[in-house]
Amino acid sequence: MSGSFFYDIFLIMLYKKKDAKKFVIPGETKGLLYPSSPKKDQTIASIKINGKYPKKGYSINDLSMETIYLLEGFFTIEADKKIFEIEPGDIFMVFPKVKYKIKGKGKAMVFISPAWEKNKNKIIEK
Repeated sequence: MSGSFFYDIFLIMLYKKKDAKKFVIPGETKGLLYPSSPKKDQTIASIKINGKYPKKGYSINDLSMETIYLLEGFFTIEADKKIFEIEPGDIFMVFPKVKYKIKGKGKAMVFISPAWEKNKNKIIEK
């Protein structure tokens, strides 16, 4: 099948790469943001970082947990004033209201639950 596919009452879903929106964030971060689930309980993004995210300060999500699954490369994540190093196959969860930043070069899938909302995700100075 091609294109997005929804079956019955959302028992299964298929999003194709063409359904995703490309994004670029200063600090050498780019990726694809897939549409949120129909129930708005999850959004998935594919990201590539070659430097820092965010370029300055920290990212913080007021509502959603972000689960990062590293596919390739190496990330150093600062969260809650602690340093974590992750490698391919590792999973790192950032809970709501926890500020974090990422340095490194790699590709990851990010699972955001509940669904990502632009107005709930901020870049802060400190």
